[in-house]
Amino acid sequence: MSGMWTSLEPSATSVDPGSTASVRLRVRNTGDTVEEYRLQVVGATAGWARVQPDVLRVYPGAEATAEVHFAPPRTPDAQAGPTPFGVRVQPRETPQAADVAEGQITVGPFAELRSELLPLIVRGRLRAKASVAVDNLGNQQLTASFSGRENGEELEVEAEPGSVQVAPGRAQFAELRLKPGTVSWVGGTTKHPFTVSVLRAGTPEPVELRGTYVQPSFIPRWAMAVLSVLVALGIAFAVMWFQHKPSLSTQAREKQGSQQQLPQGDGMKPAPSPSPSASKEEKKEEEPAPPAGGKDDAPKDDGGGGGGGGEKKEDKPKGPKTHTIRSSEGGGWYLEVKKGETADGTYVGQNPALTDEFGKNQDWILHHYPESDTYALEPASAPGTVLDQKVNTNIAQIFHAPPENIRTGRLPGNQKWKLEQRPDGLTRIVAVGSGECLVDMQNDTSAVTWKCDDNSKSMGWTISDWP
Repeated sequence: MSGMWTSLEPSATSVDPGSTASVRLRVRNTGDTVEEYRLQVVGATAGWARVQPDVLRVYPGAEATAEVHFAPPRTPDAQAGPTPFGVRVQPRETPQAADVAEGQITVGPFAELRSELLPLIVRGRLRAKASVAVDNLGNQQLTASFSGRENGEELEVEAEPGSVQVAPGRAQFAELRLKPGTVSWVGGTTKHPFTVSVLRAGTPEPVELRGTYVQPSFIPRWAMAVLSVLVALGIAFAVMWFQHKPSLSTQAREKQGSQQQLPQGDGMKPAPSPSPSASKEEKKEEEPAPPAGGKDDAPKDDGGGGGGGGEKKEDKPKGPKTHTIRSSEGGGWYLEVKKGETADGTYVGQNPALTDEFGKNQDWILHHYPESDTYALEPASAPGTVLDQKVNTNIAQIFHAPPENIRTGRLPGNQKWKLEQRPDGLTRIVAVGSGECLVDMQNDTSAVTWKCDDNSKSMGWTISDWP
């Protein structure tokens, strides 16, 4: 006969992001045999909670305790407010009698906003456009409003929309429309500095983003210089012409009585008329002669593989370059899109049973953004998606992103990664949003992120042809 009793003390607690809190789990063996209990945190807190020890061996009638530690990161993954959690207690001998001790933890709020002007320099004769990206790095929804500071009457800056609401771990964009006050026809290029203010609700001071509007003239300066030289040369030529006007005269004179009649008859033979056959022969001589032998004597292919050139054109590689990302843990399994699926939320992992089976789902396209030295990892088997750290968890998945945003880097922090060399020569893949490293957990469900540790082989990766 087997049985157990569980209790959490306290059943509810609170913790601030970046801090830790603990509750105690009590397990009593009410059966008549020695039992071993396996403990596991379940629910939304599983990504940042641990139970120690995770195995209890309890004699009949005895009781043992374990500590459940909560360490929510200061990232959007730990969303503010009350969150239920559970600790699964599963007996080894009778796993069907598993029980879940339930509790609640309240995560304190924090706000963090990051804004960016894209691009910093815009160019246009009559108008130009830019964008403001707002990333919510806090754990609660925030509202940000925009205002364009005008540079006197020289430049108008208008934001559309005027404000955005951003969920934790997400990004929103506003379009900036810039219009100069006057049109520059001549005079080269004019630079107009401008400022856009981003104000987060609940804060007194806005964040100011500074950029430059470059306005070229319709007629470039070099064209005016050339025109001035031509005008000066024309004036100089006109002056010289009127000062030294040449006198034109002829020495031809008509002599009276000296006119002679042209000879007639045999004295002047008529010019021979053109012969039709001769005309045809002349035309034939003017036309280029065809190659000897006609069509059958045209240059033959001597093994070059193509008509006319004689040289075989090599096929150029098509599409972007792909890479493989291989774990240094276990058998060196490849990071892959699970089962080759392309839907949003598809797990990314390293199941050894699937390695090398699907091929293309193990290839990745690395998009580099030099201004921040960050990368987006796009799976070759699912174009239009990127490696994503699931909000409020530490689970790695693929999630869609507009191709234009993938190209320009307009992605939230949970979809950007840093590739950093470790002292042992391996590469660690760091999530920009959470600062955690991608880790090969080998749980056959999904790779996850966790606190970086350069001594951990499961956080070391080998990326083909990189850097």
